[in-house]
Amino acid sequence: MSILDKFQNFIMEKFMGGLFERENSLSEKEDFVKFTKDSPARYEIMLEGSKYGKRSGFGPRVVPMMVSVIRNQNKVINSLKNNPEEPRTTITDEELADLVKLANKKGAGIVGYAQIPEHLVFENKAVLSTNVIVLGFEMDKEKIDTAPSVKCLHEVLKTYDDLGIVSNKIAAFLRKKGFAAHAGHPLMGAALYPPMAQLAGLASLGYSGIMISPEFGPRFRLTAVYTSIENLPKTEKDEHAWVREYCKQCKKCIKECPGGAILDEPVLHESGQITHVENTKCMPHFMNEYGCSVCIKVCPFNYTSYEQIKEGFLKKSKKS
Repeated sequence: MSILDKFQNFIMEKFMGGLFERENSLSEKEDFVKFTKDSPARYEIMLEGSKYGKRSGFGPRVVPMMVSVIRNQNKVINSLKNNPEEPRTTITDEELADLVKLANKKGAGIVGYAQIPEHLVFENKAVLSTNVIVLGFEMDKEKIDTAPSVKCLHEVLKTYDDLGIVSNKIAAFLRKKGFAAHAGHPLMGAALYPPMAQLAGLASLGYSGIMISPEFGPRFRLTAVYTSIENLPKTEKDEHAWVREYCKQCKKCIKECPGGAILDEPVLHESGQITHVENTKCMPHFMNEYGCSVCIKVCPFNYTSYEQIKEGFLKKSKKS
């Protein structure tokens, strides 16, 4: 066993187990929004991934990012004690503008708001509130286009780390303003992020199971901050619903997936949630091929603008 493998195993055993326990304990708090009978189980990628291979590309450069990720995952839980006892529930336009300015300054390319249904909370988990601020970070196109590669893997991990940092900063900002906040993290989030982004009007769920936005196509990652703010802006309608119809005709990600992991016909669950990927087919390639990311690279939205694809698709749809 390599020194890096020993380090990773030490991290998992020493820190992750305790973190899981403290995270689950939030569901015992009366003032938190708890999971329901329709809630999905969270896929523990950091635990499950170790069953499938050698973790290619997880070299020494990854160690500082792993340490930072775990530090910020712990901060999500540890900082909850800093919430005010009687939090504010109404934010001013000026304060909201300052929040967006801070998020943009720290790297969040897209910011949206939603009120989420309780069944989006993962099984055994809980969140502070159903009022959510959704944040998205772009991943560098040049690096994603090298997938599968070490360069691509490091870009994905860096994005996860950056999102964990900014979600905690946004939560701290809100607390200083008198609001209660519960930061999310892109790895080990307490609720399902893709539907949040859709409810916030930021993006649409593609057939690869990855969200597609006008700004970044499939080349971004998500996190969230749950808050006591009750007057967050609302999204009235889904402007991106056409993307699903486009994906249904395209299916390039399905054809190009190295593991054949993307389902030709997504599974629609009674709760309304959709399953696109078979994890047991995806993870061997994910772990042994630098985090793969081929589905992101080959997606037409990665190399052709959202508006150009939309214009062509809608024009073609009118003719047929």
